Amino acid sequence: MLSRDDDVTYAEPPVATALQTRRRIRHIRIEAGAVSVDYQACAEQIADIVAELRTNAGITVVVDDNVRPDLPSLPCAALWD
Repeated sequence: MLSRDDDVTYAEPPVATALQTRRRIRHIRIEAGAVSVDYQACAEQIADIVAELRTNAGITVVVDDNVRPDLPSLPCAALWD
């Protein structure tokens, strides 16, 4: 099930960094079959990814505010800076 960014109420992340104070940081899980990956990224990045992956059958994207400090940043996150 794809989660639309505009359907979610944002919550402040537990630890604020300089980037997090400029942008809302979200948790994204991407699942494809038995493989799943979890990242943290700004809502703008996640919205772009959800829009792109929405058309791919077999891929599930879950977006929520469960941001943990141990989550890696989305690869190529600097492209949105």
